[in-house]
Amino acid sequence: MSGSEGATQLIGAPVEAWSVPIFRTVTTPTGRHALRLEGVFWDAIARMAIRQNRKASELVRDLLGAAESNASNLSSGIRSVIVRRLLDEDERLSVLAEPLAMVKLMQMAPTPSFALDRNKHLVRVNDEFVRYLRTVMSRSGPAEKAQLRLERPAESIFAEVEPGTAVECGVSIVVDNHERRTQARIIVPPPQPANVLVGYILS
Repeated sequence: MSGSEGATQLIGAPVEAWSVPIFRTVTTPTGRHALRLEGVFWDAIARMAIRQNRKASELVRDLLGAAESNASNLSSGIRSVIVRRLLDEDERLSVLAEPLAMVKLMQMAPTPSFALDRNKHLVRVNDEFVRYLRTVMSRSGPAEKAQLRLERPAESIFAEVEPGTAVECGVSIVVDNHERRTQARIIVPPPQPANVLVGYILS
């Protein structure tokens, strides 16, 4: 593809460049094809290629093959194929983007973990947290009986900690009037705006 290696330069381009048509020629087994696509579509192709660990030129040939069987106008057809694939990917990832789905995935780590909402309600714990209550605090029964108090206001953590980053914070765990003070690593999972924070007990 003529100019294909420069396609990744469109990533992060100014918004006004997105609608500017860019002309490229593509060589496929059926011959050379002229494509005139807006910058945003070349940007999409570059991003898709990076995610798939492929060359942009290979992906364009793949997209052209799909477009040729569905449209007489290749440029129009390739636009439709790109949007369809991005919509399919968005649907596939939307399940993982749900806050509690992300929390469940994060709590698969073999470390006692809890999740609190903005009202400081305990919304989820993992099995290691339940074992922590039994062994370290000698408390059994439903983990929902546990009350967690952070040394920092939860709202300040939501406001100051970027999604995907962490901060250490003191935490007090109270069960049946028994209290244990410890430290936790607090992570605010995506997406934004975050409504849940995840904590990992450190000791």
